[in-house]
Amino acid sequence: MSHQITLNSWFGRDPHLAAGKIATVFRVSLEQGKTILGQLQDGREWRFEQKISDQQAGPAAAYLQGLGFQVDLKSLDDMDDAGTGAGLETEEATDASPDTDSGNGLPFAFLGKGGELFGILATNGLKTIFTLGVYHFWAKTKVRHYMWSNTTFAGDHFSYHGTGKELFKGFLKILPFIIGFVALIMGAQVYGGEAVVSLAQILFFALIPLLMVKAWRYRLSRTAWRGIRFSFRGKGKTATLIYLKGMFLTALTLGLYGPYFQVQSEKFWRENSYFGNLQGRFTGDAKDIFGKYVLAVFLTVVTLGVYWIWFHAYLKRYYWSHTKLGGATFRFTATGGDWFLLNLGNFFLLLFTLGLGYSWVAVRNQKFFTGHLTLEGDFNPDSVIQEMQQSGAMGEEALDAFDVPVDIG
Repeated sequence: MSHQITLNSWFGRDPHLAAGKIATVFRVSLEQGKTILGQLQDGREWRFEQKISDQQAGPAAAYLQGLGFQVDLKSLDDMDDAGTGAGLETEEATDASPDTDSGNGLPFAFLGKGGELFGILATNGLKTIFTLGVYHFWAKTKVRHYMWSNTTFAGDHFSYHGTGKELFKGFLKILPFIIGFVALIMGAQVYGGEAVVSLAQILFFALIPLLMVKAWRYRLSRTAWRGIRFSFRGKGKTATLIYLKGMFLTALTLGLYGPYFQVQSEKFWRENSYFGNLQGRFTGDAKDIFGKYVLAVFLTVVTLGVYWIWFHAYLKRYYWSHTKLGGATFRFTATGGDWFLLNLGNFFLLLFTLGLGYSWVAVRNQKFFTGHLTLEGDFNPDSVIQEMQQSGAMGEEALDAFDVPVDIG
């Protein structure tokens, strides 16, 4: 038995993602996918002219309905099933239950372009200037929407659901604390002497891990893949203890505690990160990297800092190879040489464009990272259950105010 599939309408939230899905499923270009989606948004149905088999029809319809499409299947009893469906590629069949034993794993990829990102940043910059900085929050959100929606895993795009309004409200909440902290520092410098200034600085550094937790929780809670949200469930108190202890003991041991501090922090961030109901797991041990760390410190001094790039690449490979999700393990393949060439290219790109090539550098970095990352093993996304976690934007905007990075991994 054969079927003909018709799309009647679309009620999703991400038109860029939906157009990409149309292009993938029906094997058409992205531009054709956008045209089809526009037709659906105008209230006009679209029919796939080729016949599809009974085996493909059900999974294809279910997959498309999950993306927000209203689907109509028409049975064509007089058609022979043999040879039908040549023009249809249902990701439900190819990706939902992947054969990860092939050794290739499920790949990540980034499809963005430097020129597109440059246009977004240029527009954002002008709007931020004309609004005296207020548009900054919406500008950041717009960039994230672009970066997330162009990042794929197993052929499906990520999506970002944060809003500029959320970030702006978070900034307003943290603004009194920023003003109070600045006033405290200024007052301490004038009236309190060095001891009070040092105490205020210690208080500031003690707050950073707490703000990092809030920021990472917000960012993950606004990230989704195949409609399933991520979440972060670590506690700010735990992060504060890890970081204060780690910085103190690293300084006390002249850096020798560094590997133990790094592994503890990686374990905290990775094991408290969830995809739906799937918890990340981290099996790294500081003893594995301690010897290489000591050697790297020596060789970094000898090579005037160059060798640290190779050690950095080793750490990334080690951390990801000990990070698990469900029954699968991540694999990161970039070498020190790969990373050196990337950084060298980025340096000259920024140098010769007087900084205007930043958009292309950002795209190169994302393509590099995703191009070397895969997930290998037993991973079935259809078994993942959504578990929503509430999170505000206050922590993230606090980190922006103090210029502290929050990216993990």
